[in-house]
Amino acid sequence: MLVKPFTAKRPRVEMVPLIDMFFLLLVFFIFGVFSLTMQQGILVELPEAATAAATRNEALTVSLDASGGLFLNHAPVSLAALPAQLAAARGRLKDPVVVINADRAVSHGAVVSVLDVVRQTGLQRVSFQVETVNR
Repeated sequence: MLVKPFTAKRPRVEMVPLIDMFFLLLVFFIFGVFSLTMQQGILVELPEAATAAATRNEALTVSLDASGGLFLNHAPVSLAALPAQLAAARGRLKDPVVVINADRAVSHGAVVSVLDVVRQTGLQRVSFQVETVNR
């Protein structure tokens, strides 16, 4: 009986499973990023509402945080300067919706003051951002 001499084979790295794995990681990363995006407002603790619905139009987000800060699309703004900035944004966007994103700890009077300023600039499409109730 003839015995073949032992020859070592060069190891191979299979590329197809490696490519599949990286593609899968890329897909999970992309979906994860899309699920973490939020509107342009700052992060506040929103009140809950059973009839909450998402807006699909171009939006201007006016945020009020718990410490009393006022923001227009992440940029800090004073209540006196808000009408001018809303009017400037109104000129850039076609029929924008103003989303008021107020922390639940903010007083009702502060929210009404912001709503009054928004309506005085001629923007009538106003929405309040809330969290949906999970029942």
